[in-house]
Amino acid sequence: MHRLLPLLVLLAACESNLADLDSCDESETLLDVSLAPGAGIGYALPAVAGGCSDGSFVVESNSIPHYTFVALTPNALEAVDQHWELPRDPTEAASASELPLLGQIAFTVTGLPIFGPNEAAQPDPYGDPVYNGITDGCFGHTAMEYHNHALAQKCLTAEGLVSEPWTLADPDPNEESPVLGWALDGFPIYGPYGCVDGDCAEVVEFVSGYEQIADPSTYAWDAHEYRESSEPTVLDECNGRVGPDGTYRYHATSTFPYILGCYRGTPL
Repeated sequence: MHRLLPLLVLLAACESNLADLDSCDESETLLDVSLAPGAGIGYALPAVAGGCSDGSFVVESNSIPHYTFVALTPNALEAVDQHWELPRDPTEAASASELPLLGQIAFTVTGLPIFGPNEAAQPDPYGDPVYNGITDGCFGHTAMEYHNHALAQKCLTAEGLVSEPWTLADPDPNEESPVLGWALDGFPIYGPYGCVDGDCAEVVEFVSGYEQIADPSTYAWDAHEYRESSEPTVLDECNGRVGPDGTYRYHATSTFPYILGCYRGTPL
């Protein structure tokens, strides 16, 4: 029964805080993590809920992964209550803004915080945790709370609500990726596959425009440089693009910066 208590407390809080919110397209992207096995015996069960009201998309979660927790850092896995409020109609800012060096920049459709593509001063000074192999099969680990540094699409779909989603087959590259998360400026984060034009004659894989110029095991940002490209599959410096519908979106990529390179909008 001790495993259920944190979930029941969170759900009671969510019911109170989210009771006046309506279902919306944004909240429909959230996965029902109650269908998943959770992090393991002794951990709180995962929980995420959300809705919309007065132009805002509101999400609450407890930061617990829906899959088996693999300890890769000395930090324990603990439930941490999250509350995010995003604009439903985000706009591109006059200029892009830098990401915080540490801390949250976005969250997944399963309610997990997303951090940028670098660590803190330890264990490798501001190094790339994906490159350094200190993230699990879904590219997450524990620090201030469990969080992701990159996104694996197969971990963030309904089919991935299993104990070891990283063992599943990779997604079909001929199918458009769904929304995998939301940046704190309100723009969605899609997986790597999508359409260049409205007719979607072909599904392509979008790639990062950052190139590695040094060893990213330390000071990951200094080890990469963004280079402009006229290729339609290369994303902008924020790791995003304007989609066929005219709206901006980010894309998860297999290489640095993995999720966001900067904010295209104004983060709340």
